[in-house]
Amino acid sequence: MAERYTPPPTPQYALESGPILLKDGRTATLRPAQPEDRPLFVEFLQRLSPQARTFRFFSEIDPETAADLLLRKPPDEDKVTLVVLTGDPERIIATGEYVQEGPGSTSAEVAFLVDDWYQGRGLGSLLLERLALIGVRRGIRRFHAYTLAENKQMLDVFKASGFKIEAHNEAGEVEVSFEIEPNPEMLARFELRERVATVASLLPVLRPRGVAVVGASRDPESVGYRVLENLVLNRFQGPVYPVNPAVAPAAGEVPVVGSMLAYTSIKAVPGPVDLAVLTTPREKVLEAAEACGQRGVRALMVVTTDMEPPQTKALVQTCRRYGMRLLGPGSLALMTTSPEVQLCAGLAPRLPLRGQIAMSSQSGAVGLAVLEYAREMGLGFSNFVSLGAKVDISSNDLIQYWEEDPETGLILLYVESFGNPRRFARLARRVGRKKPILAVRPGRDAVVEALFKQTGVVRAENLEEMFDIAALLAHQPLPEGPRVALLSNASGPAYLAKDALETEGMQAEVLDLGSRASGQAYRENVRRLLKEGFHALITLFVPLGYATVEEVQQALGEAFQEARRQGVDIPLLTCFMSAGRPRVQLEGEQIPTYRFPESAGRALGAAYAYAQWRKTPPGEIPDHNVREDEARALVAGARGLLKPETVQALLDCFGLRLSPPPKGAIPLALRVQHDPLFGPVLSLALTGLPLGEQPLGLRITPLTDREAAEMLAPLGGIAHLESLQDLLLRVSRLLEELPEVEGLELRLASGPEATAITEAQVRLKGPSREDPKPS
Repeated sequence: MAERYTPPPTPQYALESGPILLKDGRTATLRPAQPEDRPLFVEFLQRLSPQARTFRFFSEIDPETAADLLLRKPPDEDKVTLVVLTGDPERIIATGEYVQEGPGSTSAEVAFLVDDWYQGRGLGSLLLERLALIGVRRGIRRFHAYTLAENKQMLDVFKASGFKIEAHNEAGEVEVSFEIEPNPEMLARFELRERVATVASLLPVLRPRGVAVVGASRDPESVGYRVLENLVLNRFQGPVYPVNPAVAPAAGEVPVVGSMLAYTSIKAVPGPVDLAVLTTPREKVLEAAEACGQRGVRALMVVTTDMEPPQTKALVQTCRRYGMRLLGPGSLALMTTSPEVQLCAGLAPRLPLRGQIAMSSQSGAVGLAVLEYAREMGLGFSNFVSLGAKVDISSNDLIQYWEEDPETGLILLYVESFGNPRRFARLARRVGRKKPILAVRPGRDAVVEALFKQTGVVRAENLEEMFDIAALLAHQPLPEGPRVALLSNASGPAYLAKDALETEGMQAEVLDLGSRASGQAYRENVRRLLKEGFHALITLFVPLGYATVEEVQQALGEAFQEARRQGVDIPLLTCFMSAGRPRVQLEGEQIPTYRFPESAGRALGAAYAYAQWRKTPPGEIPDHNVREDEARALVAGARGLLKPETVQALLDCFGLRLSPPPKGAIPLALRVQHDPLFGPVLSLALTGLPLGEQPLGLRITPLTDREAAEMLAPLGGIAHLESLQDLLLRVSRLLEELPEVEGLELRLASGPEATAITEAQVRLKGPSREDPKPS
C-alpha cells in the first residue's frame, strides 16, 4: 500500500501574513519583512539581551549590523523572512527566516529570534511551522539549523516540532537537520499549539474575571442600561464596572449608574477587566476600543451595530495592536451558565437553563429567539455566543474551545456564511469524532452539503429540526444499529414515524396496542421490547379518551427507569400528540419528547447517520510518490488554458496518462471547479445518456480513500471502482499541490477491468496569453 500523505494544516488566515495567537492567548500580527522595516529591526535588536544576540549570531554584534544581515537578500537564492509585530507603536517581537543553500537547492538554513520578554509563548514554534509550510510550497524539502549547545530553548523548539530531527554536537555547536514535509506528528503538534492558544484567547471572553460595560447608561430604555442590568440580575460571579464619560458628577458627588459606582473612563477602573462590553454609539467605538487597549483589557464584545466598513477595519486593527480578541460588532448575546461564571452579557434578559449544549449563532436575533424555544423544550446550555459580524472570533475558534470543554457535549451552529471553510472542515472532522456538531444554514447549496457530509456535521433543515435532533443528541446514547421498535396506540402516527426512519436507512417495527391501550399495557410492552435486541425505542401516544397522558407518562417513566437500572443503554424517545410538552423524567436523565412522530423519526435517523460516520474509521490519503516539484515547474508562469502537451506532461507527474477506452466501458466526466470560498470542488457525472448527464457526487478536496469510495458507490457493478478511486485520489493530490489550477475536466471511460482518461483539459488562474483582452 502507498505511504500516507499528510495534507498541510490550514491556518485561519493567510500563511505568510495576518493575525496570530500566542500561547497565552494574546494576538499579534505576522507578515513578511520589508526593507523599510530596518528601523524596527534595529529597535528590536537593541531590546534583546546580549545573550539572545549571541545565541542567534554566535558572537556579540551591534544591532545595526545585525539588522542588515537579517534583511539582506541573496541574489540567486530563495530567502523568506517573517516578522511578528504587536503594540502601539508597532514593534517587532520575533523574526524567523530560511535561506536556500545555493541556487536550485532543496535544502535551506533556518533560524529565528524571539524577544526575551516573549520567550515561552510559542513564537519559535509558530515561526518554524510557517517557514516549513512556505518552504514546501516553494520546493524546499529539508531544513538545517546551527545553534550553540547552551541554547536550550531553540533546541527544544526543534524537538517539539513533530519533525524527525537529526542532531550532531561538535565542540559546543549543534547542527540540526530535518525533512519539512508535513507528517502526522507535525500536524498533531500544530493542532495542539493552535488549540492551546485559541482556548487561552477565549477564556477572557467566556470566563472573564471582571467585566466593564462601556456606554452604561442611566436611561432604562438604552442598550447600555439593559446590558448592565442583565449582567447584574443574572449574578455574574465577578465585578461589573459601569463606564460612561457622561456620568461625571458635580463637585462632591459620587458618579453612579443606577445604584452602582460608575467610572468616567475605563482607565479609572480599579479591578481586573478581562472583557469590555461596548454599547457606545458607533462613532465612539474606536475611541472606547483604544482606551480599552491602553488599559490592558483582554477582549471586547461590541454590541453596537451598523458600523461602516472603514470603522470596522480600524476597530480590528486597534484590537490587533493591543492583543485583544474581538466579538462582533453586532454581537447581541454572550453567555456562560457555569455557576462559577454566570455570564449574561448582551440583550438576552436571562441565562438559559444549564446543560451540555454550546451554540454559536451568526444571527443575534435568531439566537435570542431560539433560547426561549430551547427553554420550553427543557434543553440546557453551557455557552451561547452571538457572533455578529465575526471579524475576529468565529465559529472555528469556538469549536476549538468547546472541543475539550468538559461542560460541553454537543455543539450547535447557526451559520450564514463561512470565513475559512477548509479550516472548518479540518476542525469538524477532528472534533466530530469526540462530540456531535449540529448545524443549520439557510438555503440549499450542494457544496455546503458536501462539506457537511465529508466532515460528519449533522445538518438540520431548520431551527425546529435542529432542536429536535439536539434533544436526542444531548440526552441519549447514540443508536448502535438500525433496528427501531415503534410502540403506539394508533397505527397512523406509527407509520409516519416508520417512513421517516426508513428514509434515513433504519429498520422500524410497529407494535400497535390499539386505541384502548392503558398505561399498564405501555409499561408491559416496553419491558418486553427492551429485551428483544432493538437499537432504539420510540413510544407514541395519542389521547383517544381512554388512557390519560399522565397515566402513560408515569408508566413509561417506571419502565424506562427499570430498564436503565438493568443496564439497557439504547436511545429512548417519546411522542405525545397532545397539548403542551409532556415529558418523561428519569433520575439524572431527560427523555426527549416530540409533538409529531415524523420529528422523532427524523431526529433518530440523524443520530444514527452520525453514529455510523463516527464508527467508520477516518480515511487516509495515499502518497502515490508524485513528482510535485516537476509539476510546479511545468505551470510556473503559465496562465489560462494549458496546451495539450503541457496537460499530458502535468498529468504524468501525478501518475495519470491518456489512453484509448477499454472494451465495454461507460463514459464519465470528472470536473473540478475552483470555488472562491471553498477551493477546489470535484464532481463526477455519468455521460452519454439520452436525457443528459447524471451527476454522481460532489466533494471538496483533499479527498480521502473512504470519501472517494463513497463517491463511486453508485457505479458498483458497472465500472472498475479500484482504478477510478486511484484516479480520483491522484487528481485530488494534483489540486492540493497546485492551487493555481482553476478548472480541470477529464473525460473517462471505465470498463470491467480498467479506467482510461480519453480527453483532458486544465485551466490555470488568470487569462491565457493568447486570450483576447476584455474590451
